[in-house]
Amino acid sequence: MAILKSIPILKKLVDMAYAILVVIVLSALVGLILAFPVKLLWNYVFGSYLTINWFQAWALNVLTGILLSKTGNGKR
Repeated sequence: MAILKSIPILKKLVDMAYAILVVIVLSALVGLILAFPVKLLWNYVFGSYLTINWFQAWALNVLTGILLSKTGNGKR
């Protein structure tokens, strides 16, 4: 990695890409952990009719976050 030492902007870009990758991976892991209670609750309520797995519960969390999140600065 001698080229990273000779080109400082490249080192900054690699460090930034690494930080972004870490944030994405940690966000996915936290999302999957938080999807477990959603899966349990969904399967308890709709267990005999329709069951979902862990990744479907995660997708349900993501979808509700997109649809129900407040966007903007609150001014109309």
